[in-house]
Amino acid sequence: MSSWVDVHAHLEGEEFAEDREEVIDRAQSAGVEIIVNAATSRRSAQKTLELVERYPSLYASVGIHPQEIGDELPDLSFLEEYAQREKVIAIGEVGLDYYWDKSYIDQQKEVFCQQIELAKKLSLPLIVHSRESHNDLWQIIKEKIGEEIVVWHCFSGNENILQEALSLPVYFSLGGVVTYPKATGLREVVKKIPLSRVLLETDAPYLPPQSRRGKRNEPAFLPETASFLAQLWDISLLALRERVWENFFLIFGRKVNFRYNS
Repeated sequence: MSSWVDVHAHLEGEEFAEDREEVIDRAQSAGVEIIVNAATSRRSAQKTLELVERYPSLYASVGIHPQEIGDELPDLSFLEEYAQREKVIAIGEVGLDYYWDKSYIDQQKEVFCQQIELAKKLSLPLIVHSRESHNDLWQIIKEKIGEEIVVWHCFSGNENILQEALSLPVYFSLGGVVTYPKATGLREVVKKIPLSRVLLETDAPYLPPQSRRGKRNEPAFLPETASFLAQLWDISLLALRERVWENFFLIFGRKVNFRYNS
């Protein structure tokens, strides 16, 4: 038996302050039984750890997002402590982001590499973010990653990067962006991703599927993106759900103790 898994959300944010419990209830009603909440800073990680202790369906990843990095490098010592908590299943969201500010590229790269080393040390998967930085991010992954699993959050790379990435233990997490009318190029790349490497996400509260553009995203909307992708790949929704469920447990099963709600 399988359910939907949202492998990347940000429910600790202020966007959910007024109705967080209802959001989680709606997710479960929509068949989204597991949500991985991705922390992006120390404060975000602290809030995330509080949430996963409170809600059985939530798990955590902890990391420093590239947009949190400036001239002064952050102290990452807290990450190792947090990453060893029972419901922390990955290091992330980490990576490179050149969209907003290119002033601290060297610092971003250094912190990204430090967090890769932490993932290696703790034998945890790495959840990566890339925006207008695909080539640099991929070069670092090629140089630094061996057998460690990488989950490429909100993947939007080109076919060349996809084909190279398939030679490493890289999984591709897809969200609402693939449903957007202008994402024709991305869809052509997505068609070529083997189902054995696919995960699904919402990135809530960001990037809702097309029918909900302009609204706050939430995990309950994941089946809409899944339905779109099932049609793109010409497979049944059930087949997609079962494949993603299997992929999730292959990656994260060591630290996920899941029981169905009855």
